[in-house]
Amino acid sequence: MNGHSKVIIVGRMNVGKSTLFNQLSTRVKSITMDYEGVTRDFLADLVSWKDSNFELVDSGGIVLHKTADPILKAVREQVLSLIQESSAIIFVVDGSVGLVQEDRDIAKILHKMGKPVVVAINKMDRKDAQERSYEFERLGFDTIIGISAQHKQGLDLILDQLAQWLEGKKQAKKERAAFNVVLLGKPNVGKSSLMNLLLKKERSLVSPQAGTTRESLSENVAFYQETIQVTDTPGVRRQRAVQENLEQMMVKSSLQSVRNADIVLLLIDASQGTLSDQELKLAFFVFEQEKKSLIILFNKQDLVTEQSTEQLESDASLYQHLLNKVEILNISCLTGKNVGRIMPLAQQVWERANTEFSTTDLTLLFKQELERRPIYRNSMMLKCYKAEQTGKAPITIALQVNYPKFFGESQLAYCDNILRRNANLKGTPIKLIVKEHGE
Repeated sequence: MNGHSKVIIVGRMNVGKSTLFNQLSTRVKSITMDYEGVTRDFLADLVSWKDSNFELVDSGGIVLHKTADPILKAVREQVLSLIQESSAIIFVVDGSVGLVQEDRDIAKILHKMGKPVVVAINKMDRKDAQERSYEFERLGFDTIIGISAQHKQGLDLILDQLAQWLEGKKQAKKERAAFNVVLLGKPNVGKSSLMNLLLKKERSLVSPQAGTTRESLSENVAFYQETIQVTDTPGVRRQRAVQENLEQMMVKSSLQSVRNADIVLLLIDASQGTLSDQELKLAFFVFEQEKKSLIILFNKQDLVTEQSTEQLESDASLYQHLLNKVEILNISCLTGKNVGRIMPLAQQVWERANTEFSTTDLTLLFKQELERRPIYRNSMMLKCYKAEQTGKAPITIALQVNYPKFFGESQLAYCDNILRRNANLKGTPIKLIVKEHGE
């Protein structure tokens, strides 16, 4: 069902979510029972209505109260994740019971998500539900529809509303950015200045005082025939303790922006003449851990001295195993040096990240390379029987090998280099998955 918009049915336990799913679904059926917590698996079906097709997901109910039950805890986390991925939400409430605190708590979560929500007041075939329906206006949603899931009343109104939203989303998608570029770096390295140069307007406040950008700011940039989204992030905080990890140092919105990024532009102040531990951690985090395409921009070239250049080159030479894999560009936001080369380079990196390899070519390449320059572990020669691309951006390669457990960090780095020697993948990470031959 990939490629279709997702609509999730949410609500507290026993309000009729599964009954509604069963009425709208044509193939997959969810089991309905009378006791709390029974609907724990997420069942999905493809629903067609007028010109819209969408994946309908039946959730297990959002469990907000503290519970020792690990299944209920897991259900809550999974539902929140599904809501994040969805295009629209059907929030089912029980009209016969009226508005309860748990409905309010769920409404708070949904308002934070910012997704289109239709509140479906169930059991409206009953008089007590009709009398209480006004209570649900307090939830603060614009679209409220009375239904009876059991008797199929009002379901066409819900489907009409969903179709309208999804059609609007489809139109917006046509204008959506081809890819998302995120500016990252320590405070005061020139991210906001670069953002303004790329946008050619004062979108971000430029100030010499560190910490001006409080939240991530996104704008679309027209580039040739495409639209590219550029996001400026708050500066990464200064490290307070040696053991402090990167996620703790990163402002929450910066961390989320990196995870949503297609390409990260990591800005470094070249005039400082050094690569800080924090900047190296950022580079490794983006490229090796998050598997995002990376371009490093050494800014403030107008302030660079011969001494700072030598020191920077000396620092960089210690980390060639990473820096050789990424694109590096020297720029100056003050003079405009090489700023015009950033977006064309980002475009090239994005194209590389979307390279497609045939299974035949990949298998031949890895087989031959591992035979010609064999690697051993515990005196065992490591072999590859099949190599298949399973994803793009990041390029993901599944290797079927003889001893998966022997493919550690250095062996995977060796395989990474095999592919890089034979294809220009500069700036884009490679994700390698090893499997037992025949799996």
